[in-house]
Amino acid sequence: MKKTLTLAMLSLLVAAPAWADEIDDRVRAIDDNLSRIKDKLDGIVSDSSSSDIDSALDYLNTVKSEVDRLKSLDPQSDPGKSMVYYYPDWIPKFRESAQALKRMKDFQVKADESRLSERCSEADRNLRAFMQNFVERKDPNGVSKVSEEADKVGRQYSDEYKRMQEVHGEMDRARGTARYFSESQGRWSDVKGELHDGVSDIWDRWTRRMEETKSKCQELARGRESDAVKDALAKLGDSSRVRRELTERINQSLDQAAGALSGAGARTGTSELDSALGSSTDIAAWLEQLKSARGEDDTAKRMTDVWPDRNKEFRRSVELLKQVKPQQFSFDSIQVTCKTTEDQLMGTVRAYLGALDDADEGVKVVTERAERFSTETRQQLEAAERKFSEQERLLEEAKRFSFDEGRWRTVRDRVQETAVAMQRHMRSRLDESKAVCGKLVQGTNNPDVVNALKVLKDRDLLVKTTLERVAREYEEWKKERRGLKPGGRFRQESAEKLLQAFCDQDEYQLADRVQRVADEVASVMGNLQRQYLDRLKRLIDDVKAVESTRNPTLKAEVNRQKRNMTATYKRLEDAGNLGILRGRNNPLVNMYLENGNKKHLALQTGCTAMEYEIPGGRIDCVNVSDGSCEVIEIKPNSPSGRSAGEAQIASRKSVLEDLHRNNRLGGLMQRCVKDGSLNIRYLVRYYEYCPVGIANIDVQNEEPDE
Repeated sequence: MKKTLTLAMLSLLVAAPAWADEIDDRVRAIDDNLSRIKDKLDGIVSDSSSSDIDSALDYLNTVKSEVDRLKSLDPQSDPGKSMVYYYPDWIPKFRESAQALKRMKDFQVKADESRLSERCSEADRNLRAFMQNFVERKDPNGVSKVSEEADKVGRQYSDEYKRMQEVHGEMDRARGTARYFSESQGRWSDVKGELHDGVSDIWDRWTRRMEETKSKCQELARGRESDAVKDALAKLGDSSRVRRELTERINQSLDQAAGALSGAGARTGTSELDSALGSSTDIAAWLEQLKSARGEDDTAKRMTDVWPDRNKEFRRSVELLKQVKPQQFSFDSIQVTCKTTEDQLMGTVRAYLGALDDADEGVKVVTERAERFSTETRQQLEAAERKFSEQERLLEEAKRFSFDEGRWRTVRDRVQETAVAMQRHMRSRLDESKAVCGKLVQGTNNPDVVNALKVLKDRDLLVKTTLERVAREYEEWKKERRGLKPGGRFRQESAEKLLQAFCDQDEYQLADRVQRVADEVASVMGNLQRQYLDRLKRLIDDVKAVESTRNPTLKAEVNRQKRNMTATYKRLEDAGNLGILRGRNNPLVNMYLENGNKKHLALQTGCTAMEYEIPGGRIDCVNVSDGSCEVIEIKPNSPSGRSAGEAQIASRKSVLEDLHRNNRLGGLMQRCVKDGSLNIRYLVRYYEYCPVGIANIDVQNEEPDE
């Protein structure tokens, strides 16, 4: 035994340097490409397009390829070991965040190019000058003229401003997605830093432009409802009308606030809450204007005396909702973290259950990790509970807003609904997390861990458990693979796809089409075949890992399973060279292609002329005797072949009759004219070309699995 071990170690030592160099090369390549991603994201806010993000995504694809290559080398130490374990999960997360950053950048570039705020500013100056002209002259036509002009300008910029508001919501959601990536191991720390910097810089630039646009365009887009226009109309009209209009404007803003808050509790961003805050700002401004025009109107007096303070209370509640909103969905990730940690723990368990000689080490490692994960998970849940209590306190404070006069009642209800929805979401996610994380918290009392430790401490039980698992998985493997065997559902569907290429298409480029479909079918089937081979190889390796057992009964079962699966593996390898798995090299396919060509030529035998050229195509067969002719098209006997044959013979007839009418019928076809009339019989002849069934293009039998 010692002699055998020494020889194995010597062999490993000889191969190790080259193997280690390859691992180092892959690790450096991964780090280099991560650095390139970081460089591409550096200063992205100043770029004129999102092309650098596209380049970063290209480098990310290279990182994925390098990680796959590194994984095939099975590194046993860091950093390579950590890379192949974590990076396959981090790469798609980063791709999603980078794509969200690209959307943000595209929105930013488009807004910069649009210059909406600058155009609104210029339009506002022109409108004010237009209104001032009527006000100074106290022109009685000013009310209608100013209203019409204000509405015209408002319509011009309203759609653009509304679209920018919609984009703001999309931008906010993209920001949340872009910041989701948070991994910081190794070079990922720099990548994450540049990603988050890019998100922050682009968002800051966007919000500045959004605020500028809002300040320049929002009022302008209101048309005759804007403050400046209302002021001009107030000077041109009477105070009672101004009070009515201001009151209606306030009520509209209350409706807008209620509408913005409808469903806001389920949203991930804060754009709806920002919209409600914007309505609150508008309400405050219009209440101030109404105060100047209230006169002796009792309703206006109450509104301007009471509503400003109630509006401040409303604003405070919405600000509290906005403060909690970023924390609302932070509880969602706890379940994912626990599931990932549990998968990691059970992966360790499975690894040791498949390594008989490492069972003692497995007991120690599994125990240590179960206890550590228990402590970490318990602390995480306790921290989440404290966070929930703090957020719940803020939401309860937000729910204190109770003013229900007039249209404020709907606003109050929406505030209450939003706060309750946010509370319920956090509470339910926290409760769900406790359930999902329950086993982890139990540590070594986790039933799965208890069973695993019991098996690891008993060598024979470990081997028996492994063999039972392999036997179950092998039976599942055989059941799933039936679909790839002759007569199986998936194999039959693939063969029918190839038959369709033969039978349900026209004859043009038939060979190319059939060969292309044959290769596609073979590629799909071959990939599945390789996946089944890989799964079977892993099962064989699992059995080999316990073949050192000294228990005679278990030893016999090890040998039986290994023998059966090895024989099945060999048969599955050989099956890759049979039937439709051979693609265009399938002799049955090539035989039918050749037979089709021969049948087409056979029907042309004896024709006066073959492939006779006329405008628009060539006639397959022309038979001529003086004063009488046959024009024949030859097609495969399939639905598309029959349809194409009828269409082509009709086309040939139309062309020949047109040539005859215009005295352009020359050569051989002049002999088809008798007594000044064209005397031609038009025919379509069909040949059997389609294979009659799957048996004609694929093997029908395969030996059963052991």
